[in-house]
Formats: sequence, structure tokens, C-alpha cells
Amino acid sequence: MKLDEGALALTRGQLGIWFSQETGYSETDWQLCWFVVIRGAVDPDLIERAIRHVVGEAEPLRAGFYEVDGQVFQRKIDDPNVEIARYDLRCSQDPVREAYQLASSMQRTPMPWAGPLIRFALFRTRPAEFRLFICAHHIVIDGFGSALITNRIAAVYSAIVSDAPVPPAFFGSLQDLISCESEYEASSDYWEDRAYWSENLPLETGPDYRLAQVAPGRDSFSAAAPVQLDPSLVGQVDALCQVLGVRRSSVIAAACALLVRGWCAGGSEVVLDFPVSRRINAQLKTFPGMVTGIVPLVLTASPGSTVTGFCEHVDTRIREVLRHQRFPVQALENNGGRRGARQPTGRVAVNLFPSITISPFDTAPASVVYTTFGRVDHFGLFFIRDGDQLFLSTAGAGQPFSDFDTSDLARRLQKLLVAMTADPGQRLSSIDVLDTAEHTHL
Repeated sequence: MKLDEGALALTRGQLGIWFSQETGYSETDWQLCWFVVIRGAVDPDLIERAIRHVVGEAEPLRAGFYEVDGQVFQRKIDDPNVEIARYDLRCSQDPVREAYQLASSMQRTPMPWAGPLIRFALFRTRPAEFRLFICAHHIVIDGFGSALITNRIAAVYSAIVSDAPVPPAFFGSLQDLISCESEYEASSDYWEDRAYWSENLPLETGPDYRLAQVAPGRDSFSAAAPVQLDPSLVGQVDALCQVLGVRRSSVIAAACALLVRGWCAGGSEVVLDFPVSRRINAQLKTFPGMVTGIVPLVLTASPGSTVTGFCEHVDTRIREVLRHQRFPVQALENNGGRRGARQPTGRVAVNLFPSITISPFDTAPASVVYTTFGRVDHFGLFFIRDGDQLFLSTAGAGQPFSDFDTSDLARRLQKLLVAMTADPGQRLSSIDVLDTAEHTHL
């Protein structure tokens, strides 16, 4: 294939995904999929019209990829033939289950690099309930972008239904996204961030979990059904945050670190993979494309530390890494590895989603349920906030954590949070993560 005038370079993050898939991973591991649950009657024809309108606005979603002389390029597809399937499941004995089965088949079907790398399906599960399924390759979208796209579809649909003008589009172009990343890599901010990470990378030795690393026969991408955390406990966590002057995400991350430390043979250092949006300014927040990254969150959970001290430590560390979140840390961790491909770390990821409250489709309220989060190297804990509610989902095949149901992991985390909020002055050594049988087994 010849290089044409519309050829654009890939960002470093996109290159990492490209080479990850090209060097042995499944063609579908990197597909990010979610249901938009619409609890009310909508017009399927107008839903399709809104989808096509939004896809036309969002250039990063319409990217296709190709190689020329060993180099990878992308270009926007001006008139993509986007798949929008429709299913009426009202006569099914279990319409929601059937919708998930059909969606699973879709998310396990590869999409060609040439594009389009997004597909849709609208399931009618009850007379006044629909499930809009969206499946997109992570190379063209991330979690932040999924919320942007979903809310934009809802806004456009609502305008069409009410015969009102569609609100002005706000998405940044594909060229602007690439230019924004290139400008950062040529800036002094890039070198300041590089200096920080050069001094703050974890030790090369990975975590030494006390059980086998990978569960055979389990995929690395399917998301478990979300489990809601006890609202009263979340309220207690918020109260502790007010007293300590830290954010809720810091206390949740602290509890996750204690859970991981309980299963890890080693010293006091705990390293988590910490996904970040990298959207540090208003312009970056207009891109629905692939912008996010992963940084290591290096924590010290000394047995003599108090809960208060540890939560403050975690909050400080999170604030530090967020100040330097745009830097492509994998470039240093891989030590010059293959052209940006991210290497598996064997670490547990803790992904704290921002609020994903979805706008209504006209008068019908809507919410989101993720069915995949893209490739998970080892194991991931995903915390999803919808208004005042907090949910936990999981993904990944890494043991020992994949041996537990999400409800069991939620129970363990809530047990930790109960102990932490009940007595913030207690030492970490007094908080036991494992039960008697697990201590005996280990």
C-alpha cells in the first residue's frame, strides 16, 4: 500500500496497542465494550440516526490503520460503514441473558485494522427497556472517551426527538490529538516528567505472589458483573476523607494495596498499576480517542504505620503521579523495548473511574455496564462511580485474585474499609487480610 496524503502517525499509546496485538495477543483482547441500559421507550430509527451523527463528528473513532514499508499509519475514514444491528428480544424467556450472549459473540469477533473499529447493536429487552451495545477497539477509544461518546449520543438523540437544534459538536480532530501529543513530547514538561519517573520507578523485580501467576483457561479481558459497595460504608469512607483531608480514591487505593500486600511475599513495598486519563487540560478532554496511560503507583505499607499515615501517604503519592501522568512510563520500564509495546508487569491494576453518569435519552434514564475493559495484563480492580453509588468490577486471569468472585473481593475490601474507618489510629500490622485457613494454606 502506498502512503497517501491523509496518512497520520500513531501516538505512542496507539503504537503500544498495535504492537501488543501484532506480537501474539488475541485480536479481540483490546476491544472495549459496554452496554448503555436505557430504561424507557426510545425510537430505534432515531437512535441509529444519532449514532451515525456522532460517529461523523468523532474523527478519532473513524481511524483506520495500515502499514507501509514496516511503518504504521492511520487515516480518518470519511464515510464509514458502521454496523448498527437491531434485535427485538421481548419474546425471549430471558431477554437480558440473550442480549449478553449476542453481545459476547460480537465482542469476540475481530475488527479489521482498516476500520471501522467500532460497532453497535440495539437490543429491545422489554416494551420500555433497551440496551445499546457499543464495541470499539481500544486503539481508537478509551474509558474517558466511552463516556464522551455515550453522553453525546444521548444529547443528539434528545435533540432530534424534541425537534430542537443539535448542540454544537465539541470533539477534537484526529490531527489535533496527534499534534497535541507531539507538542508534549517536544516540551519542557516532557523532560520534567521524564526526570521524575527516572527517579521513581519501582524495582525491576515484580511481585512475588504466593500462588501461581495465571489461571489456565481464563480470558484476560471479560469484565465481571459489577457489585455495589455498601452505601453506608462509602459514607463512612467519605467522612474519614474529610477528617484526613484526602480524596476517596486515596482511601480506596490504600485498601486495595493492603489486600495485594496480604497475598504478596515480600517487604513493605506495594506496586499497583494505576491507569490515568492523561487529560490534564481542557483540550485533551475533547478527544474521544485513545489518550489514557498506565503508571506505577509505588507505596510503602510499613507494619508500624497507622491507617491515617498510610492513607495520607497514598494520597500524596497519587497526587505526585497525577502531576506527571502524561509521560509514557512504559518507555522507561521496557528499557528501550520494541517500539512502545507495553510489557506485562504482573501487577494488580486499580482503576478508579471518574463519575460515569449518563444523560437521559429524552426522558428515559440511562446507565452504563462495561462488559470488557480491554487487555488486562494480570488482574484489575475497577471502581465505577455513578452518582453517589460505587461499584466494583474485576477482569483478568492473574492468580490468586482471579480465584475469587467479585462479590468475595468486594467483601474483603469492605472488611478492610470497615477496620480502617473504625480506628484510623491503629497500626497496619493489626489489620489482617487473610483468614485462618488461608494463613494455613500459605
